[in-house]
Amino acid sequence: MPWDEEEARRHVVRTEQQLAALDTLPDHAAAARAREAVQALVDLYGECLARIAAQLGEADPDAVRRLAGDPLIGQLLLVHDLHPDPVASRIEAVLAELRPALGGGEAELLAVEGPVARIGLTEGGASGGCGCSPDGPPDDAVRDAVLGCAPEIERVEIETVRAPAPQAVIPVADLFRGPALAAREAG
Repeated sequence: MPWDEEEARRHVVRTEQQLAALDTLPDHAAAARAREAVQALVDLYGECLARIAAQLGEADPDAVRRLAGDPLIGQLLLVHDLHPDPVASRIEAVLAELRPALGGGEAELLAVEGPVARIGLTEGGASGGCGCSPDGPPDDAVRDAVLGCAPEIERVEIETVRAPAPQAVIPVADLFRGPALAAREAG
């Protein structure tokens, strides 16, 4: 029976813990051999996955893209540099998903420069801002989402921009002043 998302997450965490534990082994030669064996297995499975993806792509060009929509398969495709969507497309898609949670603000991909993604975060909402500090939860949510969809990104730089202030209200008295009176007062 396939794993549900929670079981997949637990397995990923357990695997990462076991791999990290290799560095704590007292026998450094054995630890190095274990890491080499794991890497050889990952490389072998990666080559198999590449061949599967190529054959699927020949039969159905959208098959790999549909598979990449599954979080676990998508991560596996990313590990082996087989994901069908470029990094910028993945980041733009995840930012679009976040917009409802930004309280009327906007998150926009400004640039991908090697391992760095620059994101513009415009405050919004009824109060004229999202009410968050530069280190607040919206920044954290954006950063986590970008790193989750694009593990090749090592750093997310967020530039927070305040939304433009609303236009000043024209006093009612000024609406009834004629153009000639306004010109005399100005001059």
